[in-house]
Amino acid sequence: MFRRTIGIVLAAGLLPLAVSAQTPGLPSAKEAPKETKDAPKAYVPGLEQFMNLILIEHNKLWFAAKALNWPLAEYQLGEIKEIMGDVQDFVPTFKNLALTEMLDAVITKEIVALEKSIEGKDYKAFTVGYDKLTAACNTCHQATANGFVVIKRPTQPAFTNQDYAPHH
Repeated sequence: MFRRTIGIVLAAGLLPLAVSAQTPGLPSAKEAPKETKDAPKAYVPGLEQFMNLILIEHNKLWFAAKALNWPLAEYQLGEIKEIMGDVQDFVPTFKNLALTEMLDAVITKEIVALEKSIEGKDYKAFTVGYDKLTAACNTCHQATANGFVVIKRPTQPAFTNQDYAPHH
């Protein structure tokens, strides 16, 4: 009898969760946590945080290719693409401009050209592509009225504790 009572109480307590999980349009308990004064807010980085990460990866990409460490250059470029994808997901528009479309253009043009130069281990083509990527970044900054943010080729690594030389 006691087990049956516990089973009924448990089922009655879980029923609303099961119904909301199966009912279209109703968020499940997992999707829509109740906000309380003690519950932490979900953190979503702003555009500046994403751009700072791209700037770091942009720096590392340059020094990886300069050292002819093509696997590292490929990795760093992949990180840039991933962050750009995050911007498209979390900040699709900025100042009424469609960042998603602007980044799609950069990904399909400048990033693809860089991927080819890295795949071909062609440093000369890489430097041309890198400069074009940098120019595309600056064009985007101008389009968003942030032309005061100017990106350029780095002159020294952002992190002195990373070895950019190839290690096989």
